[in-house]
Amino acid sequence: MEREEIIQVIKDKFTEMSTETILFHQAVADAVGLHITDHQCMHFIHRYGAMPAGKLAELTGLTTGAVTGIIDRLEKAGYVKRTNDPKDRRRTIVEPIRNKKLERKLEMIFIPLHEKMHKLLSSYSDSELAFLLEALTKSVELTREESKKSRSIKKSNPTVLRFTEKSLH
Repeated sequence: MEREEIIQVIKDKFTEMSTETILFHQAVADAVGLHITDHQCMHFIHRYGAMPAGKLAELTGLTTGAVTGIIDRLEKAGYVKRTNDPKDRRRTIVEPIRNKKLERKLEMIFIPLHEKMHKLLSSYSDSELAFLLEALTKSVELTREESKKSRSIKKSNPTVLRFTEKSLH
């Protein structure tokens, strides 16, 4: 295979991985009775800890109104609670709540995946792991940058953008 063909196949694999990741997280959200966006917001709250609702909007790129609805649903499901910010009572802090039933469900899903990923990664040499880490880190950074650009395009030009299949490659 020629270099450009290999690059194209790798780009296609990144797209495939992205799609499979979205579908996986949709399945997880379904398993715990949440919308995929609610599930991802819950991930941010558990990963970063208690945070103002505005910070969750910033992390996700969602509007504060959308985040309010998500927090309502997560609170109703018993996954988070709202508290007033002691420094500014106008701000709401969203805190994760320990939920044993949810934790068991997530463990049933994620522990086998993490074990399989560990086994896969353990099969690579230290230099291969270093390369993989670098490539994934840069890919995440590029994706994050493009997400921010896409949000700014939507804000400055709310018309729907149309892409041809060729323009995506």
